[in-house]
Parts: sequence; structure tokens; C-alpha cells
Amino acid sequence: MKLRDSILDYFYKRQKWIEAFAVFFIFLGVSFKFTSNKTEWIWASYPYVAVLIAGFSLVFIAIWLRLEKKRVQDSINYIQDNSDKIEKIDLLTNRQQQVFELILQNKTNKQISEELFIELSTLKTHINKIYKTLNIKNRKDVRKYKPKGVFHIAGS
Repeated sequence: MKLRDSILDYFYKRQKWIEAFAVFFIFLGVSFKFTSNKTEWIWASYPYVAVLIAGFSLVFIAIWLRLEKKRVQDSINYIQDNSDKIEKIDLLTNRQQQVFELILQNKTNKQISEELFIELSTLKTHINKIYKTLNIKNRKDVRKYKPKGVFHIAGS
């Protein structure tokens, strides 16, 4: 892993802090003091400090923009990598999606049928239709089928 990538990963985990520092420096740069009859920019006497604060603001904004770009690209990659799986799962009925979710939770057929209040034979029919729709052969394949990342099936 390149040094640049490891630095980006470090900041990626702390993106909210980067955003907070950027906002802080922006407000610090445009700070005013108010006296009884006049308003004065705090940094009027120290223009170099104002330039330094503006520089810090720009650095934090640039880092935040790069992190935001990485976050969006990661989201796009996730959707592209898992779109075929998500689309096939959408072909399942609500009940089949519920069964699918319970299989992913490692529940037995008996536990699933009791939880959904259906006969074991009906459950087996749902499971067979899930296997056929998703083109899989067994429960092991069902567990492999779940996309990586945050994912929740509707209707469960």
C-alpha cells in the first residue's frame, strides 16, 4: 500500500474531524470584534495570521473534498459490484425475502417456519423458489450470496 493511500485511509476514518477543523478555521478567519461603537476585523493588525488561517482552511477543505470524492467512489464501486445480487434479490417476493434473511441469520427450517407461522412444506417451497431465482444450490451458497457491506432486505 502506498504512503498516500495509507494517509488517505487515516483521514478517511476521521472525515468529520477534518470537516470540523475546516469550518473552525473559516470562522476564525472571518472573526470580528465588536466594541461599543465600532466593528473591527480581529486580524486587521496581523495580516500574516489571516493568510495563515486562510491557508489552513484551504488545506482542510482540499483534504475533505478528496475524502468525499473517495467516499462517493467507494459507494459507486459497492453498487456496481453488488448490483446483480441486489437486482436478483428484488425478484423475490416479500415472504421469500423474509425467508432469505432468516437463512442468512443461520436459522433452521423449523425455527423459520415457527417464526413466520408457516408449514414446513410451504417453507421448503419458498426455499426452492429462492434457490431457483438466485441460481444457487444450498444454504452455503445463500450465505455467500449476501453482498458485502451494509445491506438489509426490504420486507423483513
